[in-house]
Amino acid sequence: MSLDINTPRGQESVHEENRMIEIIKQSYPSLQFFHTPIKRSALIDGFIVKNNKLISLFESKCRRESLQSFSEPPLNNEWMISQHKLNSAATLAKHLSVPFCGFLYLVNDNRVFMFKLTDETGRFIHPMRVERRKTSASCNGGTMIDTCYFINLKHGIYVN
Repeated sequence: MSLDINTPRGQESVHEENRMIEIIKQSYPSLQFFHTPIKRSALIDGFIVKNNKLISLFESKCRRESLQSFSEPPLNNEWMISQHKLNSAATLAKHLSVPFCGFLYLVNDNRVFMFKLTDETGRFIHPMRVERRKTSASCNGGTMIDTCYFINLKHGIYVN
């Protein structure tokens, strides 16, 4: 079975995430990003380091959407994150005593939003809605049923 990352769409996703990291580093040049292995499943996407010190864990999502399309149904200004992914990351953040952040890259607008999702104790920072729904199984399509958290974009910080 081929990994998603080895498909043409998977490679586009890697390129989009690299572009997102470039945008973040333009605004925050002192940050270093270290990714977990992209060819295996991991609880988080990576680590953020500043001055040789771990300062945060991160999750990154690239969506081929615009801010305008996010404001309309069915997205309604909300970013969807898997409950399992967020709960696992919160536990890891607690054990490492660092916050967990999320980055949402809106490819069509070349815009990045940053969200502080948990504090260093693993406590969620912002209110989130929970819903069980059909979602995309991977960047290559397919569907699955998943329990997801939804966080309003108003809780994000636009990265210039």
